[in-house]
Amino acid sequence: MPPVYKHITSFLKQVPGFLRKDFEQNHLTMDLMRYIALWGHPLYYVLCTIILPQPYESLELRMASPITFIPLLFFKRYPDVFKPWVNVYWYLWLTFTFPFIFTFLMLMNGMSGLWLVAETVMLFVFMIVIPNLILMSVLLGTGLLSAVAAYTYVTGNHFVLTTEVIEYFISIPIAILLGLILNYTTKQGAMAQERNRLLQSLAGSIAHEMRNPLGQVRYCLNSIQRLLPALHRKTSSITIDRQTLHQIYHRMAHGQMAVKRGTQVIDMILGEIRESPIDAESFTYLSAARITRKAMEEYGYDSEEERRLVSLDARQTFIFNVSETLFIFVLFNLLKNALYYIKSHSDSKISIRLERGTTLNTIVFRDTGPGISPEDLPHIFDSFHTRGKKGGTGLGLAYCKRIMQSFGGDITCRSVKGSFTEFTMTFPVVDKEKFEQYNAKVVETARPDFEGKRILLVDDEQSQRSVIQQFLLPMGVEIDEAASGREALELAAKNRYDLIIMDIVMPGINGYEVTEKLRQGEFGSEASNIPIVAYTAEPAYIARPMSEKIGMQALISKPCSQSELINALRSVFQQGMSVGRDENVIATVRILLVDDSALNRSLLAMLLSDTGHYPATAVNGEEGWEMLNKEPFDLLITDIHMPDMDGLELTRRLRNSTNPHLRALPIIGLSGSAEEEAAAREAGMNDFKLKTDNPKILINAIEMLLASSPTSAIVRQRQTTAIIDFNASAEALGKTEESLRTLFCQFVEETSVLAELMQKALEQQDLDALREHAHKVKGTVSMFGAESVRQAAENLEYSCRIGRIAELEQHLKNLLETLKELEKQKH
Repeated sequence: MPPVYKHITSFLKQVPGFLRKDFEQNHLTMDLMRYIALWGHPLYYVLCTIILPQPYESLELRMASPITFIPLLFFKRYPDVFKPWVNVYWYLWLTFTFPFIFTFLMLMNGMSGLWLVAETVMLFVFMIVIPNLILMSVLLGTGLLSAVAAYTYVTGNHFVLTTEVIEYFISIPIAILLGLILNYTTKQGAMAQERNRLLQSLAGSIAHEMRNPLGQVRYCLNSIQRLLPALHRKTSSITIDRQTLHQIYHRMAHGQMAVKRGTQVIDMILGEIRESPIDAESFTYLSAARITRKAMEEYGYDSEEERRLVSLDARQTFIFNVSETLFIFVLFNLLKNALYYIKSHSDSKISIRLERGTTLNTIVFRDTGPGISPEDLPHIFDSFHTRGKKGGTGLGLAYCKRIMQSFGGDITCRSVKGSFTEFTMTFPVVDKEKFEQYNAKVVETARPDFEGKRILLVDDEQSQRSVIQQFLLPMGVEIDEAASGREALELAAKNRYDLIIMDIVMPGINGYEVTEKLRQGEFGSEASNIPIVAYTAEPAYIARPMSEKIGMQALISKPCSQSELINALRSVFQQGMSVGRDENVIATVRILLVDDSALNRSLLAMLLSDTGHYPATAVNGEEGWEMLNKEPFDLLITDIHMPDMDGLELTRRLRNSTNPHLRALPIIGLSGSAEEEAAAREAGMNDFKLKTDNPKILINAIEMLLASSPTSAIVRQRQTTAIIDFNASAEALGKTEESLRTLFCQFVEETSVLAELMQKALEQQDLDALREHAHKVKGTVSMFGAESVRQAAENLEYSCRIGRIAELEQHLKNLLETLKELEKQKH
C-alpha cells in the first residue's frame, strides 16, 4: 500500500472521532442558535424592505436559512452514530447562513454602507461561532467564493477588486484581528471553565461513588472489631470459636471486595474523563452465566432482603469475549442504579435473563421500578447526565456504553414511566472456529509448562474429576485422582506431585484441612511445598481469602472453561512456591522503601515486617538516592509518583549509575494505576505492582527477585565473611583498633548473661524486658559494625514492641545464633 494512501486512510478514520468530539464542543452553541436562527434573517428581510428599503432583497434566500435549520432543532434526539454527520450539517448551515447569504446580498446591493457594516459584523460573529481557526478559514473562504460565483451567475457581472472596494474593506482586517483575539480569549476562558467543571465533576464523582465502598469497608471493620475478643494486658492466648472465625473471614472478604469496587470506580471515572481507550488485548472467552452469577454474588448488597430481590435466568447461557472486570463493572452499575430507584417502590424486583441469538447474544436486565421519563430516556448514556438521583454524577452509564461497544456490542434501554426499566446488552456471537483456535493456542502456548508434570486431582464428585481430566488430556501431564481428603493425604505422602487441584467442600476432611495438614509438614517436608489450587463452587470472594490464608496458591471457580483452567494452572507453575526461607539470610536482606505518603510507608513496612523483612524508608526519590549511595541495599521498592524526584527518575539514575551494584539493583515499582506499568518497565524497573493488589503478590515478587538476582550472592557472601571489620569500624568511630577490640571483648563477656536474661524474659512473656535487652544489644553491636547481629536484635525488638508473640521464639533464636558467631571474632 503506497505511503500516501496510508496517510489518507488513517486521516479518514480519524475524521469521525474529530467530528464527534467537536460536536460536543458545539453542543451549547447549537442549543442557543435556535433562538436566533428561526427569526434572524426574516427580521432582516422586514428591515431591508420596509424600514430601510434596499435595492435588492430575496425572501427565498432569507427563508432558506430558518428552514434548513429545522433538522438541527432535534439534534439532541439523534443517536450517537449520527453525531459526526450532524456536526457536518451544522458547519454547512453556518457557511450558507453567514458568509454566503450576507456576501451575496452585499454584492447585489452594490456594497452599500449598510451592507459593508453587516458584512463586518458577519465576519466577526462567524469567527466567534467556529473556534477552530483552520476550519473557520476554510469555511469562510468557501462561503465567500460561493457568494461571488452566485453573484456572477445571477447578474452576469464579474466581481472586480477596485481601489474603491479596497477602501471599503479597510476596516475588515481590523475586524478579523479583533475577532481572532476575542475568539482566542473566549476559547481560553471556555477551556478554563471546562477544566474547572471537569475537576469539580471528577471530585464530586469520586466523593459520591466512593461513599458506598468506603461505607462497606467501615461496616466490615466495625463488624470484625465486634467479633474480636477483648485484649487484656496479661492475655497470653485467645481462642476464637469456629463460627466467629468464619464470620471474620466473611467480613474481611466483603471489605476486600469493597476496596476492589472502589478502585474500579476511580479507574472508571478517570477513564471517562481522559477518554482512555479500552484495551481489547485483555479480553478472553468466558461463560456468561458464570460471570453474571459471580457479579451477583460479589455485589455489596445492603441486606439479605435486598439480595433476594435479584434473580437470574441462565438457561440460555453462552460464551462471550470480554474483560471479566469490565463486564462485572457494568452489572454492578446497573444493580446499583436499580436498587437505588426501586427502594421507593414496594414489591419491585430485578431480573437478569440470558438469551441466545443467531448473530447477537443478549443479557436483559429488567427492574419493575419507577421507570424513566420519555424526556430523560434519550440522554441516560450521556456523560454527566443524571435523572433524579441525589448526588449522582451520570458517568456510570456513559462508561458502560463505552465498555459494551468495546466488546463489539452495545447497551440500550427502554422504559415505561411507573412500570419498568429494561437494559439490553448485546454481544457478538462467538465464532466457533475462532474459539477453537483460541483454545488450541492456549493449549499450545501452555504445554511446555505442563509437560512431564504430575498432578493430584482431589474431588469427591466423579463428574468434576472427569471434566478436569478431559481438559488436561492434551497437556502431557500425569494425573492421579483422590475422591476424599484422607485419600489425598495418603497419596501426597507416598508420591511426588508438582501441583494439587483441591476441592474445598468435601465430606470428612475438607480441602482447607487437607491443605493445613500438608503445609504443617505432617505428611513430609516435600509434600508441604506442593502448590495447591482451590477448585470450588463457593463464592470466590469468600473462598479466596480463606484459601490464601491456609496456604493455597490460586482459586478456580466451578464450572470453568478449558482455557480458564489451563491459564490459572500455568500461572501457578510459572510462579512456583515461595523460595525456601532461611531466616538467617532473610534477617540480613536490606530493603529500601521509597514513598512520599507516610501512611503508605507505614502500611507497606507493616506488611513487609510480617514476613521478616524490616525495610528502611525514604520520603522521596532524592532521599532514596542519597541512602542508596551511602548504604548497601538488596532491593528497592518505590512509588511511581512523588514530588521532586519520582520513582521513574530514581530508577533511571540507578540504571545509569557508575556503581555496578546500583545498576543491577532489583527494583519494584508501585502505583495506583495500571497505566503506569509501561513507563515503569521502560525506565528499567524489574517489576511493577498495583497498590491495590493482594499483598501476597508483592511478597512473592520480592522473594522471587531476591532469589534470582545478584542480591542472593551478596546475601550469601555476608553470611560467610567476617561479621566485624575492626579496622573499618575503628576508623569510622575515630578510635584505635586496639581500643575497639578491648570494648568488644567486654561486650562478648556480657553476652552469656544477656542470653540468659532474654531467655528468662521470653519464658515469663515479659515483652518489655525482652525488648530492652534486644535494644541494648542493637545499640552496642552497631558500634562494632556487626550488621547481621544488629538486624537480628532489631527484628526481636520490633516484634516485642507490637506484641507479635508467635515470632518471638524464632527471632530470639536467630539473635542468639548470631551472637555465638560474634564470639568467634574475639579470637
